[in-house]
Amino acid sequence: MWEDGWFCELDPIEKLFFIYLLTNPMTNILGVYELSKGTISRATGLESRVVDEILARFEKAKKVYYIEGRVVLVNFIKHQNYRSPKVVAGLLAELENIPKNIVKIIKPQLERYGIDTISHSNTNTNTNTNTNLIPEVIKLFETINPTCKTYYGNTTQRGAVDFLLNTHGFERVEKVVKELLPVTNGMEFMPTITTPVQLRDKWSALEAAVKRQKIKSKKTVVW
Repeated sequence: MWEDGWFCELDPIEKLFFIYLLTNPMTNILGVYELSKGTISRATGLESRVVDEILARFEKAKKVYYIEGRVVLVNFIKHQNYRSPKVVAGLLAELENIPKNIVKIIKPQLERYGIDTISHSNTNTNTNTNTNLIPEVIKLFETINPTCKTYYGNTTQRGAVDFLLNTHGFERVEKVVKELLPVTNGMEFMPTITTPVQLRDKWSALEAAVKRQKIKSKKTVVW
């Protein structure tokens, strides 16, 4: 990044702003995530007017778009290990929640690295080795969110569970949902997580928050 011509020509405030977009707790593996302009303004200390101006300049350069409350980092994908099946599975899982108009923006990058956006809905079927455990994880979520009982047939939620199982394993996911979330949900500076999709998207943010606050689960430290 520090040798990139476009980045080097930014003024210091723009550089810090761009680094914030790359590194804030909501950033995910796809580089497309929900983040309000108000949150950006509070986190960076910049006036809302300045936030709008910088985002407009980034969009003009086709580096960052802000669409429907989402930050879209156009070239974020190329910095991922797209040769890793787990990374590709993570990218495809994130795509499940992205509107088609945003997918079109990052589609050239996805195709450049051989990631098929057309067949991504079938990926979990091909790579899933945890089919029998998906209902068990959803059942765990019912203890903190009774509406999760409707997710047994929800492709997006089941895909999120499959990703969590493939990435972190059942025992760790179980410990987080059963022991940690009941403690952290509702706490200040902690992400609220009540669904599999939220846990998948906010796993890194939860991990960072737990480490900052030194919060323990009922039996042991999760991280």
